[in-house]
Amino acid sequence: MFTDNRLIRSWKKDRETLKTLSPRQKLGFIFDYYRGLFFLAFVLLLLLFYIGDMVWQSHRVIDLQGFFINDRQNLFPAGELIRDFSSYYGAPNGHRIAFEDSLYVDLDSGSEYHAASQGKIVAYTAARELDFLVAPKELALYYAETFPLYDLELLLADNPDLLSLVQNHLISTQDGTGAKKACCLELEASRFLQDPAYDGTDSYCLLVLSYTPHTQAMVSFLRYAYGLPPELSPRQ
Repeated sequence: MFTDNRLIRSWKKDRETLKTLSPRQKLGFIFDYYRGLFFLAFVLLLLLFYIGDMVWQSHRVIDLQGFFINDRQNLFPAGELIRDFSSYYGAPNGHRIAFEDSLYVDLDSGSEYHAASQGKIVAYTAARELDFLVAPKELALYYAETFPLYDLELLLADNPDLLSLVQNHLISTQDGTGAKKACCLELEASRFLQDPAYDGTDSYCLLVLSYTPHTQAMVSFLRYAYGLPPELSPRQ
């Protein structure tokens, strides 16, 4: 009760003070006096937005999920690629493409951000939620020896036009299972590295995780990457 009476008296005092001020002074007084409450309200609204977005996204089917790692030249802008490839692929309502380009990994660095990025890659792979990743060649070859990967010649066996384009850019190596296969694709001939901003410093490679059920979407992404028309076969 005492607290309620104090709040009422404080509010009445503030109201009397406001009556003596000009409109501009009133705004300044309200902002200075209640800025803490405004900040808390903003944080609360932001939190509600994120929660709502997570709930909404959880009800949508992911057709393809990929990570672009160490993209320092913005060669793989995730937002643009999502919009462009979604249109190319023809993702139905309730489905979405999920790409991320904000991960940076340096295996020799003690940086918390590098460690967090590496942790996310490992976690998504362990949970079998990641379909593919793109990384600079040295890092890609490290992942190739760590993760179970798709044999890209097998993945593209029914797409001879695409396979002929990438055949000379496939790298055969042992994957995380110890089996030697064509599991690493250098992307130097893809649309991504034709960007005038590309300085040729890093050679980027693509790896496809062996457990992915989204093989048709994966093939469609590769056709998109090499400027081929979409497949006409029905989606699986």
